[in-house]
Amino acid sequence: MIAGRLTEFVELRKPFVETDAFGSEKISFPKGRLVHAEVNWKSGHLSQEASELFPDGRVEIIIYSAHPVEEKWRVVYQGVTYTVGAIESNRRKGLKRLVCDRVNE
Repeated sequence: MIAGRLTEFVELRKPFVETDAFGSEKISFPKGRLVHAEVNWKSGHLSQEASELFPDGRVEIIIYSAHPVEEKWRVVYQGVTYTVGAIESNRRKGLKRLVCDRVNE
């Protein structure tokens, strides 16, 4: 493992599906655990749709492979929420690389 690079903290949030009395489902992301991470900014730009500007951003987050995480989970870094789009495991180094896209809230 390469622990010296993991100098940031991110919060991993697992989706939780709630069903009401009428059978309607609502997905929420309750607070999760804080983990050490390395965060690399990959891209960011503004896109315009119907005269509204939407910020877009993509980050690459590296965490220990011992932390459970799956695609479609949420990651919160410095108050900004991202959705995990892809996970690449590096078993030799004991790390996972998460490719995340910014959530437009």
